[in-house]
Amino acid sequence: MDKKPSKIIVNQAAQWYARLHAPNCSESERLAFKAWLAGDSEREQAYRSVIDAASTVSHQLGSDPRLQAMLSQAMQEPAAVKSERIFSGFGSHLRYAAAAVIFVGIFGFLTLSGHQAFDDSTTQYYANNELSKQRIELSDGSIVYLDVGAKLSVHMSVRERRLELETGRAYFEVAHDKSRPFSVSQGGTSVVALGTRFQVDVLPETQTVNVTLAEGSVAVTNNSQAESWREVLVPGQQLLIDNLLHRRQMLKVKPDAVTSWSTGFLAFDGVPLRKALEEVNRYSKVKVVLGDNSLAEISIAGNFIAGGNTSDFVETLTAVLPLRSARTGANEIVLFEKYDTQNP
Repeated sequence: MDKKPSKIIVNQAAQWYARLHAPNCSESERLAFKAWLAGDSEREQAYRSVIDAASTVSHQLGSDPRLQAMLSQAMQEPAAVKSERIFSGFGSHLRYAAAAVIFVGIFGFLTLSGHQAFDDSTTQYYANNELSKQRIELSDGSIVYLDVGAKLSVHMSVRERRLELETGRAYFEVAHDKSRPFSVSQGGTSVVALGTRFQVDVLPETQTVNVTLAEGSVAVTNNSQAESWREVLVPGQQLLIDNLLHRRQMLKVKPDAVTSWSTGFLAFDGVPLRKALEEVNRYSKVKVVLGDNSLAEISIAGNFIAGGNTSDFVETLTAVLPLRSARTGANEIVLFEKYDTQNP
């Protein structure tokens, strides 16, 4: 079964269809279309579906007022005038009208008419069960980096882009589309953005949600039964939300460091050792644990490869910090305080 063409390819196919059926389409444009189509199965499939959709439009224009409204807007003339001109006969005018409707927005038409050639309103589910980040390209061109253990559902339609992060951490690079809000929700908390880069971290066991903004602007709202509020973030801000205690805190952070995992690195800048170990351990089967809790707040700085050799990481720590290590099993290394043997 052929893979469904991307939204970008379908939009290109719709634009080509409209152009080819325009009265002033030139021979050079027709040659350019042939070059665009040649030997590409995804483009051929998309163009066939556009033709099918155009045929459906042609049969429905006379009776569907919604399509007439789309057409009149596309042709930039009042509906009454355009209706009189178009429906005086069924020929090239109607054919071009169908193309105009598709050019305005094939996905909008397909939703209105109930056509199922490209049903872009289904929900897709993702779960990252690997020990490395997962890169997901959505149908609108947005990119999602899903961290280890994260679970995400994505619902795309012509009216909205609605995602739900069940658990874990995800970094979003949102494609600009002001007609379709991009939202990420968890419980009663929702993050809405347009053309921006941000991170959401969900910890169900503690009922906390952390939102970090790297670029653009996001509005974070809560409309649960317990409370209702709204916060607007600017780049460099992180909002900590504790749904269990019904409180929130705004922090100033370095976005590049907080979201560094999405690039394959872990950037620590004054991070407590316990936090650094949490980050390192999520990408490795070999876990590093503390043999003494008094070491938990030791400050860590440096850049490390996410999923890199754990032994190398431990060796680096013990070389620059007063720490020593002991391998206690195939998948565990314990850190202890290093004692000065010359001064017992």
